[in-house]
Amino acid sequence: MSLIPSRVSSDPVAAFCASAILITLASNATSIVRAERPKGSVLLFGSSSMNGSFGHLIADDLSRLGFQIERRGYAAAGLARPDFRDLHETLAQCRIDRSTAAVVFYVGANDGQSLWLSPEERKEQESPWVGWHDERWSSIYEARATKLIRSVCARGARNAIVLPPADVPSERLQSRLDRIRPLLQRAARATDCGRFVPTTGDRGRFFIDGEALRSADSVHMTRPGAQRVWERIRNAILALMLTPRS
Repeated sequence: MSLIPSRVSSDPVAAFCASAILITLASNATSIVRAERPKGSVLLFGSSSMNGSFGHLIADDLSRLGFQIERRGYAAAGLARPDFRDLHETLAQCRIDRSTAAVVFYVGANDGQSLWLSPEERKEQESPWVGWHDERWSSIYEARATKLIRSVCARGARNAIVLPPADVPSERLQSRLDRIRPLLQRAARATDCGRFVPTTGDRGRFFIDGEALRSADSVHMTRPGAQRVWERIRNAILALMLTPRS
């Protein structure tokens, strides 16, 4: 069930009512979490953004709601270069079991590049590289993402929540992320516990009231930028955590 309306009504009364309903649902979700003080762990896993303002905001908020938080962010990490860091092996070292309310992934921002193929992925005498413009790139990347998410489901986590890269000022990188995001979405949908929550919404608006929403490298979020993205996705994530897994 989508938490985002597919169309905005032109009727101002209807639009007001719809907004009131969404606000009420969001408030109720937060109230339920606070009232029950749910026990369960949340693993925040992915690139270095999990070590920055974005990861800290998520961790602090969910911790206040009663979740036990573990953050694992790795510089320049992603799915493109397992020769640099194999996220499958790294994730295997993290504690994930049936007490895990969610594993929240933030990956993809470092992946707009050639793929390095593991020996198992290569054909005999094939180059270990698949270039960005190679038609095989998308299918290999999606398969890697699917495998990573499925490993979380198999270990008993109730949710594997995939957060794709947030918008960035660089149009070149943004165009590459536009290719990566749908692959992550399809990967999540192909698994039992995978859930995809969009982070986009800042494109073309990276300064608000004079405050920059992205850092000088154009990729990492400043605290105001992280706050803006987190406020946009927070209620969707809480709703997933409160929905019993069938």
